[in-house]
Amino acid sequence: MYGTIAVGTDGSETATIAENVALQLATSSNGRVLFISAFTDGPSRRRSVEALERARARAGAAGVPVDAEPVKGEPAAGVVEIADRRNAELLIVGDIGMGERHMLRLGGVPDRVSHEMPCDLLIVRTSKPERAKGPGEYASVLIATDGSPTADRAARVGAEFAKAHGASVTLVHVGEEPVGEIILRDTAERLGDREMPIKVLAGDPGDRIAELAASEGHDLVVVGNKGMTGGLRFLLGVVPDKVSHQAPCDILIVNTVGRSAADLEPGEGGIVELDGKRVAAYRDEQGALTVLSPRCKHMGCTVGWNHRAKTWDCPCHGSRYEADGTVKNGPTRHPLDPIST
Repeated sequence: MYGTIAVGTDGSETATIAENVALQLATSSNGRVLFISAFTDGPSRRRSVEALERARARAGAAGVPVDAEPVKGEPAAGVVEIADRRNAELLIVGDIGMGERHMLRLGGVPDRVSHEMPCDLLIVRTSKPERAKGPGEYASVLIATDGSPTADRAARVGAEFAKAHGASVTLVHVGEEPVGEIILRDTAERLGDREMPIKVLAGDPGDRIAELAASEGHDLVVVGNKGMTGGLRFLLGVVPDKVSHQAPCDILIVNTVGRSAADLEPGEGGIVELDGKRVAAYRDEQGALTVLSPRCKHMGCTVGWNHRAKTWDCPCHGSRYEADGTVKNGPTRHPLDPIST
């Protein structure tokens, strides 16, 4: 799934576990690993260089292509800066230092990274020795979704991640029963498995998702990063933030907020930001971009991209549009409005 996997390291035991997970994922995806180590002064720079040399040696022994870069600065900011500059697709950190969250104050390095992540982020539970599976081993994946376009992409990434590891998938929605079941059944169909287990729960979303992960023994929880950036990042009730602190297993936070048309691969569509507006964009196999209004012409709901069918689907009443916005299925009778670029 991921071509370039960045991992923050300081040579510690928890960082070494994160490094090993990065090597496992890179091996399975034929990717490369970028080791990043931040330092603040001469002595810490030497320690960073030594940590990177050891990490390089382990990668060489595993036959994984590798880059390594020391960076001067605060650890979280340094790791984020290099991962962003080197176009990493996944960033991995250990969970030591998640710390307690307080209003208007973030916790340790992994917590700070989660609020500034430039790409998808995997937080590895290196502090949980009782885990059933070893670090980087995933047999059961829990994907949380609220049915929004951003959550839909997180679900797809989570399903692809699970498939790559031969893991089972359970979908969870926290909200009202009838609506939640519709959202989950629709998501399961988009992911290509109508028989996928689903759970609709009531209560606080962050709490319930973390509790379900613990009670059912899931190895990984997948959530989108909605609410993790901007002014909302300081609020204690943001769902991915609560899950990252409370769930006992690894957390994959998918970077779904603020996607641009440049992020779309050939043959992929998605709700992205263009000139400050949310649009439905599709890039065809030749690289040409089609940009449409994301509002269904039936009742105005926001459509979502169906990765399997290559269509725009309305979650409210079932209208379906071709990639170019023409009508495929009603009840809508009018195509999506094109947007000039």
